[in-house]
Amino acid sequence: MKIEPVLNTYTNKSLNESLRSLQECSSQSFEESSPIPPSINHSIHFYNHEQDRIFNQEWICIGRCDEIPLTGDFLTHEIAGTPVLIVRQDSGEIMSFVNACAHRFTCLSKEKSGHAFAFSCPNHAWTYGIDGQLKHAPFMDMKSNFIMSDHNLERLHTEIWEGFIYVSLSKKPRKGIAKSLDALKKNIVGRYEMASYKTVIRESMCWNANWKNLVENFTESYHVPIAHPKTFAGHEKQIKDYECGEDSDHYCYHFAPQELEEGSGAAHPLNTNLKGKWRRTMVDFCVFPNHLVTLMPDYLWWVSVMPNGVGSFKAIWGVAVPQEILNDIAEEDYGRWVKEKIDYMNTANDEDRVIVERLFQGSQSLRVPQGTYHPIEKNLWQFTKYLSKITA
Repeated sequence: MKIEPVLNTYTNKSLNESLRSLQECSSQSFEESSPIPPSINHSIHFYNHEQDRIFNQEWICIGRCDEIPLTGDFLTHEIAGTPVLIVRQDSGEIMSFVNACAHRFTCLSKEKSGHAFAFSCPNHAWTYGIDGQLKHAPFMDMKSNFIMSDHNLERLHTEIWEGFIYVSLSKKPRKGIAKSLDALKKNIVGRYEMASYKTVIRESMCWNANWKNLVENFTESYHVPIAHPKTFAGHEKQIKDYECGEDSDHYCYHFAPQELEEGSGAAHPLNTNLKGKWRRTMVDFCVFPNHLVTLMPDYLWWVSVMPNGVGSFKAIWGVAVPQEILNDIAEEDYGRWVKEKIDYMNTANDEDRVIVERLFQGSQSLRVPQGTYHPIEKNLWQFTKYLSKITA
């Protein structure tokens, strides 16, 4: 059932009021903290502000490198209304551009992915190489001062981390993504060698909630035994075994081992990278603001969520697995295996969607208790502190 966003007490809450309530909330210690103020998920003024301060400035995950392995392979995405084009170059480098012609800004490619030798504008056939350089501009020789090299595609900053592609719309992004996540890699996720995982699924979805509701949902596992009876609850990780990571301006994470040392959620016998408990440990982490990853020894599930209004968001998500897992799948069984993976993840998404959309609904209430956090929900407090700092 589609949930229609409605006007509520917080819809027109002023930016200053929202920022003040967010600051008050984030200044509390974790032990005394309460959930994110409702206006942060419902105020139109705060929504516009976060578009400028967050999505027009921060590093946004677009996908994985192995999705575009060949020269001319490309992905498209949209960040805060800006269409983005990501292309593999002859050198192997991955470059990103605004997906808009330098003439009058017509979107060049509407395909979600593909392969191209060049990109031609459907409006006037201005044509660009995969490096964004203008190669052909019909009849522009009629303009005496027209210089081709002055009209290339707008290039965007691009970085690669652990096999993921990040793009920033900022002309001068703050701290590079790899540097920002150095401790996360060294201390926790580097041992999994995520960059070697092979992408097997890329999908998209649109839900009726604020984008931050999904981030909140994904970054805590307190809900898993209750909300995921058909999927993740089967891994039987004990609530008491969850550990939350250190505070950071760039990420948050938690992890827990499962009981079973073999089968789903455990490392393949040929995996020599993971030792001890890490051979059966899941790590859930969020690269702020919106890149969510469940990392396990036998697969990873990632989500990049983008706001589509106060009460709606779009997200791309994918699944990647280690090569040794793929090697065990017979060619004739691969299609069925992928379908089972998609069905499983869709079931998990359906389980989460109910919770996320109800969270958006309930948080618009004028009268609610103060609220509180469980000890393994520390990541939500860390996300609130990030929001407060980045939007101040």
